[in-house]
Amino acid sequence: MNTLESSDEDAATSPIAVVLMVGLVFATVVTVAVYVPQFLQEPPEPAPSARVTIESANFGDGVAKNDTVVVTHVGGDRLDRDRLTVLVGGETVYNGTEDSESSSATFDVPGLVVEVDDDEFNDLNKPCRVDGERVSPAGTCGGPPGDTDGSDSGVVLEWAENVSAGQRLVIQERNAGQAYDVVQPGESVTVIYRGDDFTAVLAETTVGTGHNRTAVTP
Repeated sequence: MNTLESSDEDAATSPIAVVLMVGLVFATVVTVAVYVPQFLQEPPEPAPSARVTIESANFGDGVAKNDTVVVTHVGGDRLDRDRLTVLVGGETVYNGTEDSESSSATFDVPGLVVEVDDDEFNDLNKPCRVDGERVSPAGTCGGPPGDTDGSDSGVVLEWAENVSAGQRLVIQERNAGQAYDVVQPGESVTVIYRGDDFTAVLAETTVGTGHNRTAVTP
């Protein structure tokens, strides 16, 4: 009698054990299926570590429109020009993915947004040359700061495809009546670097006040 009862109990226990075992295996498989793709994902792109300075010039010199901002990469990681944006008072004056407006493709300036207020009149001066190539009509360079012809020898664009230490970008107003007054005392200038997974402020300052602030990315 005891032997029959034990056999009955074993017979009832075996299916239960099988069900529990199958459930445990299924849970393990699901857990592995969830965690393996997460483990294989690439880590997010880190922000660059670079030091950028912002300086201003020609404020209060009596010239209506020739205020100037100089942005310089002074150390740290090289930067991809296509990911850089410079804002003055919230308006874009440099965007590495665009070229300046020009009457001729020959005179396009990589990244420099010379026509800021969309009235089809250039508001910023162009450099005379970029990478050794002339980007302004012959005979239009060499005038005073803020030259009315739209080009100035003091405007420098050294930012190549990869921006490295020592390279400068000069933003200078065009001293013409129709030109928009882009840079005004008290306005903020911000240098932004955009990656696939982040947006970093490399430097920010208020111009025309003598107080510049340099931000260093983490």
